[in-house]
Amino acid sequence: MIRIEGLCLSVGAFALRQVCLEVASGEYFVLLGPTGAGKTLLLECLCGLYRLDGGRLIIAGRDVTHAEPRHRQIGYLPQDYALFPHRTVRQNIAFGLRRSSASRRQLQQRVQQLMEELGIDHLADRRPARLSGGEKQRVALARALAVRPQVLLLDEPVSALDESTRDDICRLLRRLNRQLNTTVLHVCHNFAEMMSVADRAAVIADGRIIQVGTPHEILQRPANLAVAQFVQPGNLLPLAKWLVVSGRSGVQLPQLVTSAKKAQPEAAHAQRAESYPSPEASCVAQKSPRTAAVQHAHETSNGQDTWVMLRSENVRVLTNAPESLPPDMTLLPATLSEITHLGATVRLRTVAEGGVELLALLGKREYIGGNYFPGQRVFLAIAHTDIHVITQDAQLS
Repeated sequence: MIRIEGLCLSVGAFALRQVCLEVASGEYFVLLGPTGAGKTLLLECLCGLYRLDGGRLIIAGRDVTHAEPRHRQIGYLPQDYALFPHRTVRQNIAFGLRRSSASRRQLQQRVQQLMEELGIDHLADRRPARLSGGEKQRVALARALAVRPQVLLLDEPVSALDESTRDDICRLLRRLNRQLNTTVLHVCHNFAEMMSVADRAAVIADGRIIQVGTPHEILQRPANLAVAQFVQPGNLLPLAKWLVVSGRSGVQLPQLVTSAKKAQPEAAHAQRAESYPSPEASCVAQKSPRTAAVQHAHETSNGQDTWVMLRSENVRVLTNAPESLPPDMTLLPATLSEITHLGATVRLRTVAEGGVELLALLGKREYIGGNYFPGQRVFLAIAHTDIHVITQDAQLS
């Protein structure tokens, strides 16, 4: 439905550079990125508000690169909603239909239907100044949908709303996407928001798309260091530090297996089991035969900086070491240094081998059942599949 081919645009000192992106028909696609990454500018390019320096924009198989905004069949909901303050809710929604060839009665029916679908029919005669943030958002959405667009562009549509209203609007957006089969491109920077609506997502930084994938892939398997830093995993360490923490327990790093062939022969570890020297640790950690030992801990064989990412919600915190551990798990002794309550979750800050800090995020029920306290000796249980290795300058393929 949407195909962006090599889009280039310079605005002052900032530039969108060779942006390529495809969004399937009926897909709910989320564009993520930090402030100033180029998210809004890209939407405005799709709307036709800028003349491109290069590249093509194709919507529903039609090249719209040079088409006027009104000929692109796009519904646009800007971040500030852009409602007309002197018009009523009904008049705002009807504004985009003024060039329609439909009869006056048909237009009135269309506006009434949208107000009922979005739960704002009781606000029909109010002006924007008398509306709440959530109500304004629904009016702006109704106006964007009134023209029956093939593509709906949403720029931070719920960022100014409270949490409860934000959840309601996200459910509404997803429902409309499924009911109307409208292709949606939704800009945001909130990961919970992305997870609640997106089929797929992309991360943009400094005017370039740096990763495209499912929401799970974006959060759990970032393509490079820039994405990893943006998704805030909780634990992001240089490989050298990670080996200080986990080298004795042989944490499996699958992504480094290919580079192990180029390491010195004596660096490769044979399969063996090793017990923790700590008296509290009665468990045995199984070393994997595929664990890659890197001669220079901070580099892979091609010289790129290497980092290890471990999402804090994937770290289990045990108060007692188990008698045995599966071969695909690692147990790290640590000391609990800080407990922070975050509402539905609790963050535990721990200090492992070499003074390296590792964070764990627990659900409230799990935390209450664990009887945790600062200064406590704990054990961090980590599945090898939850360990993600990335290189700083890896590029989107």
